[in-house]
Amino acid sequence: MSRSFFSLATLGTLAALFSLLPACSGNSGSEGTNRVLGQSDFSSAPPVGTMTGGGASFGAAGGDENAGAAAPTTGKGTGAATQPQRQVEETDLYRLEGTRLYYLNSYRGLMVFDVSNVDAPVLLGRSPIFGTPIDMIVRNGIATVVISDWYGSMSDGTPFHGSIVRGLDTNDPTNIKNLGDAYLGGDVTDTRVVGNVLYAVSEDYGWYYGIWDEGGYYPGGGGVATAGGGAAGIAYGSSGEKVIVSSVSFANNQIKQTGYQEFSGYSAIFNVTPNAIMLAHDIPSDPTAEYSQPSGVSELQYVDISDPNGAIRLRGKLQANGSVQGWGADNGRWNVDFADGKTAHLLACQGTYCGSGNGYTLTTADFTNPDTPVLKSSLDITGNSWNVATRFDGTRMYLSPSDGYYDPTNNGTPLQIYDLTNPAAPSLAGQTTLTGSVWLLMPNGNQLFALGNDTANDYTSTQVSLRYFDVTDPHNPTAIGQPANFGNGWAWTPAAGTFKAFIKDDTQGLVVLPFSGWDYNSYAYNNGVQLIQYSPTSISTAGAAHTHGWVERGIFVNGRIISLSDLSLSVVDYSDRMNPRVVNEITLARNVVSAKPSGANIAELSSDWWENDSSSSELRILPTANAGEAADTQAAVTTKINGVDARSFNNGNYSYVVTEVQVPVDCGGSYGGPSRGDGTCTAYVPQVQVVDLSNGGAALKGNITLPVEPNSYSWWGWGWGGYYYYDWYEGSDAVQIGGNMLAFRRWFPVYDGPNGQWHADQQLYVVDLSNPDSPSIASTLITDDTSGWWGNMKAIGDTLYTSHYEWVTYPTSDSPNGVVRYYLDRIDLSDRAHPRVGSKINVPGMLVGASKDDPSILYTIDYRWDSGIAKNDLDVVKIDGNKAYLQGITRVDGWVGNVFVQNNTAYMSTETYVYPDSTWDPNSGPRVNLHQIDLSNPAALVDHATTPQKGWGWLLGVEGDRAILTSGWGNEGIDIYKLTPNATPTFDQFVRTNGWWTESLARQDNQLFLSSGYWGVQTVNLQ
Repeated sequence: MSRSFFSLATLGTLAALFSLLPACSGNSGSEGTNRVLGQSDFSSAPPVGTMTGGGASFGAAGGDENAGAAAPTTGKGTGAATQPQRQVEETDLYRLEGTRLYYLNSYRGLMVFDVSNVDAPVLLGRSPIFGTPIDMIVRNGIATVVISDWYGSMSDGTPFHGSIVRGLDTNDPTNIKNLGDAYLGGDVTDTRVVGNVLYAVSEDYGWYYGIWDEGGYYPGGGGVATAGGGAAGIAYGSSGEKVIVSSVSFANNQIKQTGYQEFSGYSAIFNVTPNAIMLAHDIPSDPTAEYSQPSGVSELQYVDISDPNGAIRLRGKLQANGSVQGWGADNGRWNVDFADGKTAHLLACQGTYCGSGNGYTLTTADFTNPDTPVLKSSLDITGNSWNVATRFDGTRMYLSPSDGYYDPTNNGTPLQIYDLTNPAAPSLAGQTTLTGSVWLLMPNGNQLFALGNDTANDYTSTQVSLRYFDVTDPHNPTAIGQPANFGNGWAWTPAAGTFKAFIKDDTQGLVVLPFSGWDYNSYAYNNGVQLIQYSPTSISTAGAAHTHGWVERGIFVNGRIISLSDLSLSVVDYSDRMNPRVVNEITLARNVVSAKPSGANIAELSSDWWENDSSSSELRILPTANAGEAADTQAAVTTKINGVDARSFNNGNYSYVVTEVQVPVDCGGSYGGPSRGDGTCTAYVPQVQVVDLSNGGAALKGNITLPVEPNSYSWWGWGWGGYYYYDWYEGSDAVQIGGNMLAFRRWFPVYDGPNGQWHADQQLYVVDLSNPDSPSIASTLITDDTSGWWGNMKAIGDTLYTSHYEWVTYPTSDSPNGVVRYYLDRIDLSDRAHPRVGSKINVPGMLVGASKDDPSILYTIDYRWDSGIAKNDLDVVKIDGNKAYLQGITRVDGWVGNVFVQNNTAYMSTETYVYPDSTWDPNSGPRVNLHQIDLSNPAALVDHATTPQKGWGWLLGVEGDRAILTSGWGNEGIDIYKLTPNATPTFDQFVRTNGWWTESLARQDNQLFLSSGYWGVQTVNLQ
């Protein structure tokens, strides 16, 4: 599971919990506002409103033929203006120009490589991109890049969220310059270039912005993503469903939007000629109403683009039966044809939606006079598929179901050829059958490639399948040889989604297909490029080169194949087609989980999870000035560390890297790991590796592996706190104490089937790292209550505390709000080889910190029922012997995230939810607050809280005089607040972050270093 999905799912759970809290009843006020200073007996609500015993972990948490070839090459220029003959060009993720390879990487943005020595490519420079890169074209060193999901502001300061076109001057790749942005509405689904103009079709649902409006970009603070705006007379609304055609000129190295037209509808596809666009879009039942149901009718619109400067003019249009299908290969673009600039063909789904056994309608229209088009014919076609694979080629249409096909007679999947010679009477010429499904059809003269998949009879695996047909006689298409199948386990290829990934060279008789998948036999990802040989009379599967990452393209470059994934660039020698081999591989993106600057150097720890292409982690030492890896870093000091899911703790020149390593175990336990094929299974257990970082190095010292627990493999979670309820409830499963000690919480819920009950296996492990060459380990049992819970480990100086709770009143159907008592367990580590658990101390809630002057003064967050509603308090207690006495209390409304206590000040974010007064209330939704609470006088705590801001937000950390909060539901950025003693925090700046999450942050002087997973390290200059 990717972290981004996990983040959204978890936040969605929080939203659901918000909606449930007001409905609680019973125990009204029993744990409310009646506490008095000096009391030492406390009862509380269960954590996060737990409704069942055993803790939240028991259930409360939860184009044309050659378009796929390599881009044309020209000599490297100076960026001077050119006036090429107008022709239709495809954009793509890569471009070859002279000796340079341009690659648009989803994580690292635009990357420029020198491939003059193809076996040793060199990264010359890169330009980070905030958003999702879509496509690009390169002319004379100028890259024109299309980006979706972009947040920012336009030149007049208006907030904007949508798609943009950006010009990047790469002639000096070490200093790539932004030439400007053009703002497009919605989400770009397809692009084409004609002359010096890029044309794009976008889909804008309006509500798409509404989801992210709950948090995101708002210049000036507060985290509100605002759609639309307007500039230069062009409107960018977001009020309902619409499709957009826009044009952007990049002539003379200037980026300028020159045309914009919008239409009602949900889906749109277009076919582009040198002088016209044939646009097809669906028509809502009521185009004047927002989010009206589809009507089952589509529109063919002639768009005149003959102006070389990019002006677009609407000409004639007509309606066609059926709904445009805007998904499938290349977002449905092959369902419309206008190749000769006169006759338009549209294949649409019958009815208002595609699928459910509906057929298709082929509409033919004559646009010889663009202002007065004429409907020539409408042919209904029977179908039993959710999607359809289509390809027009001259006077033919090839058609096959792409998925969901059901044939009760089990006669296979049909592949049909339609004769379009007579526009008034298109007809089925011939057909044949094949097995599996078809994703993409690629005409090749008198032959036809059909790319799809073939599923095993037992449904345990599916292979990619490339079939080849002789279509010389359209009445009698025949298969050429046997299908070329490849890929173990569950395999897929990006060519299923775009013809641009289908790379072929007719002179070599070779197809190169990138592929990725999961192989259950090896229990590993299976990625790379597959070679397939073909001739007019044969096809066969050749060899595959296995590379890292989800491969997007395999391209021919100077006698080699270069495999491009977001994670790596690999050079493949394919002189032996049956045994291609990787001769060089450059890592492009690493999953950076932490970055620790130290003067001129920065130590970056990268690690994958669950062995996604890797069974080890890396610690790399880079120049701090190149923390974002904008230039080549192959010479960086790099140390491999066994295991994945890494986390680091620091102690002077030592870094303690914790990873999960594989250990073979007997399959009798509930380990959850894969079978190893030898009668054993795999457990994942933590390992601590000591690394010496002195003198700019990264030398491995001693290491130690924790024991295997008897009932489960270890999973203590990778990532970084601040986002979720368990950041203060369960807390971290590994904490550092006093510099050279680490404590691990090993707590596993185990189900006792015969008795129908849950119990817990639980241990506390302490790793002594005082001898970096020979770490040692000890353990102790925190509680022998198998129905109990413990966690929330906190280190206060050299003292370790854990927390547990015991039920006072279990929730029932009549009284759903249970009551618990929280207890602190003080761990005596004076003898590290024999840790002991001291007496339990009843406290109000969960420990979050302690006074810097008096470690007996502790701070807790309590979760209590107040009139049936869960509330939070920040409490101050003083430990005297085995009792905690209340010294101060203040109410903190909302959902409390991580709490940071520094210099007798507590910082925390809270999340509340405002429920709508009507069906649509623009003032409803989540609100985030930043609290700065002065703890210097426990009896009179002072909460300096910001004004609630609309959106999601969680406190990531406090670095010096700055507090950093996530900004947006999907963590599109961070809001930075400036902190002043005894004053309300003030908003300082918003920063759009790379990627969807931040793993960790660190500060050095006036720079923040954000570790953002595969997006790398982002340096933020504080204002």
